Amino acid sequence: MNYLVKVFEVARDAKPTDRPQEVSGFAVSGGSVDEARQAAMARIAAEGRTVRSLSFTADGGLAAVVLAAAEAPQSRSRNDHC
Repeated sequence: MNYLVKVFEVARDAKPTDRPQEVSGFAVSGGSVDEARQAAMARIAAEGRTVRSLSFTADGGLAAVVLAAAEAPQSRSRNDHC
């Protein structure tokens, strides 16, 4: 069975009153709802995002609230000694 996943993102430093913004959507397949849930979580994790919540919607899809991808640490150049 196919499931539509709507992804809503919230900033890592967001206040509790900040609302997530819809940023993308994709489809996953699964033989069961648990398989679909696992497939959605795996894809989101592969994108570097952290899942805060994953819920089924009234129309049979999934809604994922994720934290924005963490920024990669900046590497220092060889000439940067401070």
